[in-house]
Parts: sequence; C-alpha cells; structure tokens
Amino acid sequence: MYILVFIIFGLYVKYDSAMLLDQFYVTNFVESPHLKHVLGILLIVFPYAFAALYYSFFCKGKSKPFYALGILFPCIAEKIFIYLLSAFIYGINPLYVTYVMQNISGIIGDPTAPFFSWGYVLGGVILSLIIIIFLDKSERRTTQKQLL
Repeated sequence: MYILVFIIFGLYVKYDSAMLLDQFYVTNFVESPHLKHVLGILLIVFPYAFAALYYSFFCKGKSKPFYALGILFPCIAEKIFIYLLSAFIYGINPLYVTYVMQNISGIIGDPTAPFFSWGYVLGGVILSLIIIIFLDKSERRTTQKQLL
C-alpha cells in the first residue's frame, strides 16, 4: 500500500504555462512542501482505513488487544523501522533524534522519506488509537444487538 501511494503521488506532473510551448514536466515532493503533507496524510489514512474495514467485516468477536496488535503494533513498528533505517543510511547515532528527523524529512540534505515528520508519527499513532476505539465500540454494539 505504501509503495503504491508513493509511486502514484511521489511524482506528479506539473504544467508550466509560462513556457511558449505548453509543456508538462515531472517534479518531485522535495520541491513542494505541501505535497509532502498530502503524501503523509494519504499514507496515514489509507492503510488504517482499510485495516479498520477489514477488521470490521472479517474479524467479528475479537477483543481490544487483538485490534491493538493488528493496528497499533504495525503503526509503531513501521515508524521505528523508517527511523532506524534512515539513521543507519545517514550514519547518524539514533539517539540524536532531532538531527535524524531533519535528515529523514529533507530539512538537511536529501530526504529518505519526505513525508516522515513529527505530524506523521503522532498522527499515525493517534489515528490508530481512534480506529481501535471505534472497532471496540462497534464490536460492543453488535454483541448488544445479538443479546437482544
């Protein structure tokens, strides 16, 4: 899912009307900070929304720890993986958190993952917690309906 979203939105076609020959050319997210945020939002919303739909249709009768392991654990593991891999690529000690985060998102040098910011990290965790609460409440509602 991440690779698909990044391929689709990683490069976008930009129309240059200032040129006499109306040309299209491809540019990347590093040149446009707003598109980095769009990519981050899409990478947060799509996978967790699909996971919530999957769990709500195919995993009925499960408990809150099941949803937490299925949604929250991959969310945190993915962010730790990107962080540690980027720290390794740049040759930076992972304990220098702000310096690693600046390198990952492209504030300093070329970005490893231009969408990876504090908003992406916290937004992913918060959204996964909201989805877990939603799934638990919908599960309780269906069990109460079945008891009646």
